[in-house]
Amino acid sequence: MRLRIERISPEGVGLGRPDGGGKVHFVPHTAPGDLVEAEVTRFEQGFARARIQKLVQAGPGRVTPRCALHFRADAPAAPACGGCSWQHLNPESQLEGKRAMVRDCLFRIAKLREPEVEPTLASPEPWRYRNKVQVPFGFAGGKVVAGFFASGSHRIVDFNDCLVQPEVSVRLVLKVKELARELRWPIYDEDKGSGWLRHLFVRTNRDGKALAALVTRSKDFPNERQAVDALRHAFPELLGLYQNVQPEKTPVVLGPMWRKLWGEDRIEERVGKVRLSVSPEAFLQVNTPACEVLYGVVSEMLTSQGFRPDVALDLYSGIGSIALWIAPLCGRVLGVEENRGAVEDAWENARLNGVENARFLAGAVETGVAKLRRELANCERGRAAAVLDPPRAGCTKAVLKALLDPALGRIVYVSCNPATFARDADWLNRHAWRLSRVRPVDLFPQTHHIETVGLFLRR
Repeated sequence: MRLRIERISPEGVGLGRPDGGGKVHFVPHTAPGDLVEAEVTRFEQGFARARIQKLVQAGPGRVTPRCALHFRADAPAAPACGGCSWQHLNPESQLEGKRAMVRDCLFRIAKLREPEVEPTLASPEPWRYRNKVQVPFGFAGGKVVAGFFASGSHRIVDFNDCLVQPEVSVRLVLKVKELARELRWPIYDEDKGSGWLRHLFVRTNRDGKALAALVTRSKDFPNERQAVDALRHAFPELLGLYQNVQPEKTPVVLGPMWRKLWGEDRIEERVGKVRLSVSPEAFLQVNTPACEVLYGVVSEMLTSQGFRPDVALDLYSGIGSIALWIAPLCGRVLGVEENRGAVEDAWENARLNGVENARFLAGAVETGVAKLRRELANCERGRAAAVLDPPRAGCTKAVLKALLDPALGRIVYVSCNPATFARDADWLNRHAWRLSRVRPVDLFPQTHHIETVGLFLRR
């Protein structure tokens, strides 16, 4: 059938209908304004999913993808990498599409009749921006392959380059693929749960330095010394090399055991004026230049209208990056994070930056609610603030209830999932808070993912 694509859906795919109207169809790799011939792949209640067969007429925002492995409308049957899904959209369409996704979630989920969403802030670097990558390895066609999964499958699309990764990350992947062939490492078979080499993990900084880890199924390491020497010799920018062991048959990439093979324990990154010492497994936003834009929005919302919090809670604080960024703007900052390794990093980063008004507690935010209330007990009503950066699942009800504390005068909510952000915004809007501002920030160019910052004020 022929479908006219109307807009980008909250899933990040085109939403279209047959000419003349009818049932909604969701079609990946399409752009608003496209007229496509599509094949239905699945009917669901009230809508259908389809795939593009032919581009009849291109919408105004469609461009030719730079990467040869991206889906191409002129060759829809060719293997397509699922790592980037939006290279077919020009920069303006990507930014507006992400804004529309946030607005749509606030309308449908938060029940805001006319949600106001500010224009999406662009990433300073639209290419080669990812400071962390996890590349799966496999065996196909009689050879070792390494790349990202094809859309909707676990079939690896082998690459020789990846335009959202730094060049050093790509070269490390290609070198490990070469070593896997030479040293005859058994490659992990996802279906059977057998083999040894699963992924290569690489973390880089803006100075071009790198930490790398081979993710393996077992803790043995065939030809370990030969492999370490080869990587050290080939990469003078490599600071340290690890092995991570993931023995479980699971899609979760990293396992619980880290073993240093050689080099330094951490890599140092700069986010604005903040220096961060980062261990391999620690969370850090994957786009450092755009992270500075994001944190600029956080601090601007936190201090708008001359507000200066006596106490700022940084919930889900990780390695302390947001806490240290906002520390000069607050009387004191208290970070809460359940990953004890990240809390140790946060204390080290506070020392590294000479920040004396920040503290960090180890423990789940949900179980630390009573402790947080004690911290706010002596704070004047409305003189405290909370900054949240929860995981994709958003906040639990216990955390949302804790945000009703009368000492809190505002909330700045950072989210990587517009749907759970809208769900939590709905609850907060019904319980003493008002969503005052929403600002998307594009940390993930060439993909449909978006970071959102929301400011909540007391009603």
